[in-house]
Amino acid sequence: MSNNDEPIRAFVDRIEAGLAVIVFSDGSGVQFDLPLQYLPPGIEAGDHLAIVFQLDPESRAATLQNISELKRQLTEGGDPQQTEFKL
Repeated sequence: MSNNDEPIRAFVDRIEAGLAVIVFSDGSGVQFDLPLQYLPPGIEAGDHLAIVFQLDPESRAATLQNISELKRQLTEGGDPQQTEFKL
């Protein structure tokens, strides 16, 4: 597969019911469906794509902060080391 510096090569195999069936070009057989709204306008079956994934540390940090706040709220008035909760 691709290293972190190079995009993943893929192509649109077909479009069905508002979803593009994307297939990796590396012969791995990996494919996935993606709503057309996330692809460039006018995309068609047979179009090739360069896909790049990147980490989003700010989003991760915000999620961890939200989890910490929810844990704090759930343990308010109780044991701060509590890790199991009854809902």
